[in-house]
Amino acid sequence: MRPIFLFILFCCIPFQQLFAQKNSVGHFFSTGTLSTASYSIYAIDARSGDLLCETDQKSLTSASVMKLFTTAVALEILGPDYTFSTSLYYSGNIDPQNGTLTGNLILKGGGDPAFCSSFFKDHYKDCIATWVAQLKKCGVKKIEGNISLDLSALEHASVPGGWAWDDIGNYYGAGVSAITYMDNLYDIQFSSSKTVGVKTTIKSIDPEIPGLILDNNVTSSAEAGDQTIVYGAPGALHQTIEGTIPSDQTDFVIKAAMPDPPQIAGQALLKKLKEEGIDLSGSIIKVPEGDKSNRILVGTQLSPPLKDLIVPLNKESLNLYAEHLLCEIGRKFSGEPSRAKGLEAYHRFCLDKGIDSRGFFPSDGSGLTRSNAMTSKMLVETMKYLYDGPNRMIFLNALPIAGVDGTLRNSFKGTPLEKNVTAKTGSMAHVRSIAGLMRTKSKRTILFAILINNFDLKSQEASKLLESILLSFYNN
Repeated sequence: MRPIFLFILFCCIPFQQLFAQKNSVGHFFSTGTLSTASYSIYAIDARSGDLLCETDQKSLTSASVMKLFTTAVALEILGPDYTFSTSLYYSGNIDPQNGTLTGNLILKGGGDPAFCSSFFKDHYKDCIATWVAQLKKCGVKKIEGNISLDLSALEHASVPGGWAWDDIGNYYGAGVSAITYMDNLYDIQFSSSKTVGVKTTIKSIDPEIPGLILDNNVTSSAEAGDQTIVYGAPGALHQTIEGTIPSDQTDFVIKAAMPDPPQIAGQALLKKLKEEGIDLSGSIIKVPEGDKSNRILVGTQLSPPLKDLIVPLNKESLNLYAEHLLCEIGRKFSGEPSRAKGLEAYHRFCLDKGIDSRGFFPSDGSGLTRSNAMTSKMLVETMKYLYDGPNRMIFLNALPIAGVDGTLRNSFKGTPLEKNVTAKTGSMAHVRSIAGLMRTKSKRTILFAILINNFDLKSQEASKLLESILLSFYNN
């Protein structure tokens, strides 16, 4: 009788509960180096929604998987075909006899995160030259006036208050602006000595930033890669660079955050005017409240649609794009293009879609703020909403593929996870996170999220830990 009883008992255990028992992950965190770590893990069957694995749902720092949630809200509130615009106008009159414009050029930003971006060269082509060519068609040969930068479309604060001082001067710490230009980045070209420990030389800055002062404390090193930090507040033209680059380099380039993107866009326009023989008598001025003069449109450039913008946002983890989307979500949600209103929309999205948002404390759209916190269950429920909706493929096509592209291009190669995991990752000091979709060994499709905080591991060891957990999902 006993074997029969055991068989009946086994059959009475719900499948998802049995699967969750098999996928217990507690043993991964039982060693000494992980005994202080906090973790939140959740996984479900993508089609049925059956629970496959769940740990205590702690609210933890999410790092860049926050972009996954921002993407979901943007697709819902803005829509996949949403576009941004940047326009050039002129005020005053053009003398038909000598081609003199007596008035201003007005460059009006619309919060486009990708304007003149290196990720969309084919879309924008030569974005500044396009406008100058249109001006010439209007008969303009000389301008007696200013280049007026209309920044009224976006709040003045360029970076969230919670971003760290050693982040905001670097390429990944570029802040938002009504006029964003070339991803709000500039290149610093170095040369370094063959001898380790020798101060480097800055060879060039591109694009040119008038008035920029760089205190260069970067030295040559035997260590590979870019180990530099750029310190500089938004708008500040005096910046400091610390750290190292490899020795014996003649053309080593690092990227830093532009201190004043609208001004640099205006400089690019002024430079192109001069190259085309159009003199401008005035200067570049900012009008945050908008130029109230009568305007005549020269031309408008639209961004790629949102469904294309979210591809580099997620695959290359672009903080700038995520922060722009947060502000635009705020505009669409409330009429006010601000982070505060965008974050209100985040909470409304969860409420409307029935997503368990307990422990959700968003501070930005990108995850660069350490005060962002959420649970793995919330992430998975967000992905399940997308997976079941009309934007499923748009969402999945924007995520990195393990061993193939984006931030996962070098991850999980040579393992069963390669090409079977499509996910967004996040990392900062003592934080690792990943959330996405997996095709398992049994051909099952699962949605999962893993958040780990405050571990005592080196970066490579933390990555191997994530790999081990994911392999347990894959095999079971």
